[in-house]
Amino acid sequence: MSKIKLLYDAVMVIKDKESCSGNLKVEGSRDGVKIFGLNNDFEKNLGEGRTKAKISLEIDCEGKKVKHESSTEFACPDAQDGKRHDFLRHMMLHHGRSHHPNQGQIDGCQTGRCCGFKEKLNRLALMLSVLNNLKVEQRDDKSTVLALDINEIPGELKKNIHEKLLQHKMGHERGRECMFKEFSGMEVLNGGVNIFINKNKEVEKIVLAVAGSQKDDSNQPHQLDLQAELRLDW
Repeated sequence: MSKIKLLYDAVMVIKDKESCSGNLKVEGSRDGVKIFGLNNDFEKNLGEGRTKAKISLEIDCEGKKVKHESSTEFACPDAQDGKRHDFLRHMMLHHGRSHHPNQGQIDGCQTGRCCGFKEKLNRLALMLSVLNNLKVEQRDDKSTVLALDINEIPGELKKNIHEKLLQHKMGHERGRECMFKEFSGMEVLNGGVNIFINKNKEVEKIVLAVAGSQKDDSNQPHQLDLQAELRLDW
């Protein structure tokens, strides 16, 4: 099966779903010592726009340890289509359009017209590059694994994925600050993304692993590792 057909089928299956539950885990370590951990159990009703989440967060930032747990539930019945589309965008690691306060002319062209068109072309080129580098593994149980080596991702998209992971709404401001401080300036050395799709064309799991290094204020290098795993139950 072609990569395009497989991705199309997976997106259409998600589009037709009314509900989903799952778990998101993110863990970061510095020189082999865990400094960040996020565990998020969630339930989403895509048709009604309802979401439930139970979040557990552990942080060890500069020797200051913080633990945080919270539960939340909210509903947006007037934004059902938007919620469904947002979920699809997150699944495909797609980033939205940047919004700027100045809507005037920039270098002779208006934002949203020719500049917006070029921006869309850039995003399309990046996504086509990712698609071209995806590896497909067909398994005996008719499931499929899509694999992407992070070193084959274009630099701009690699940076965007990195930022999106760090900017994830974790429910605790200190968690974001710690993640940004430790990982935003890391030099990515290796890593990859694996998407597991079952025989029914349902995305069951997405795994991201990144390894890199960063120098401290004393110019000493430190090993950084970041892992994220999203499990989905339909």
